[in-house]
Amino acid sequence: MSRWIFTAVFMMLGLSGVAQADPAIQAPSPEAWERLIASSGVGQVLEQTNDLIEQEISNLEKAPLGFSALQLETMRNQLRQKLGSERLKQDIMVRLEQDFSKEQFAELQAVLASNKLHQLQVLQQQLDDADVRRAVRAYRLKLLDSNPNQERLKLLASLDQQLQQSALETELKVELRKQLLATVSHVKASETFSEAMLERQLQPYRATVEGEISENALFAYLYLLKRTPSHTVKDLVVSLDQPAFDAFMALCRETVQESFRVAREQIQEDVQLAGN
Repeated sequence: MSRWIFTAVFMMLGLSGVAQADPAIQAPSPEAWERLIASSGVGQVLEQTNDLIEQEISNLEKAPLGFSALQLETMRNQLRQKLGSERLKQDIMVRLEQDFSKEQFAELQAVLASNKLHQLQVLQQQLDDADVRRAVRAYRLKLLDSNPNQERLKLLASLDQQLQQSALETELKVELRKQLLATVSHVKASETFSEAMLERQLQPYRATVEGEISENALFAYLYLLKRTPSHTVKDLVVSLDQPAFDAFMALCRETVQESFRVAREQIQEDVQLAGN
């Protein structure tokens, strides 16, 4: 692929064996899965997708790559249709119904029923308010000037790692950028690259995004949990360290990756046809 295209794009932007199922455990309904997606924080992360799509299309529109208005609109519509917030949530629910056992569902339900986790989610919802976001930024500057407690920082970094919301948000942003890089390469240079090649090209971007998201989350937790004792936060971290929760979050990330892979080729072809 020509160097200028890469430069332009970057500038713009359990147990083995079969377990016996307990017949007393009912198969979860779609509504039950939807509630767990919400209570895990995954739903909140997915809600960003439509805004992220709009930001990336806006960046692409400003880049001097020669996409027509019709091509950009086609790309925007295809991304929303195939990879928008609701579509990704439905894709995750399908995978859960296929690959998550009733026993895992019951274990996950118990993990997410924690009052401490619910209290954290209520606090996190405050970040939707512009005034709270400004307060977080001001608090961050204050802490940077006063050298925050390092043990507290480590504890909240551990919370972020256990929740895995930052990891999922990183995956969303990287996969969307991968989509645009693949589309530019295909439409403008008639080249198609493997997932491994796309991933290699985006390793620096992944590292940057991962660092920024984790750091933002850390300071948000410092602000939101400033009146929450450390032992309470430790209890929450321990409660999340469960196989069912880890399997659930891994499945969510894998589904996001697969949804983008499946949509990749079709979106590229549709954008190319719109330019003919």
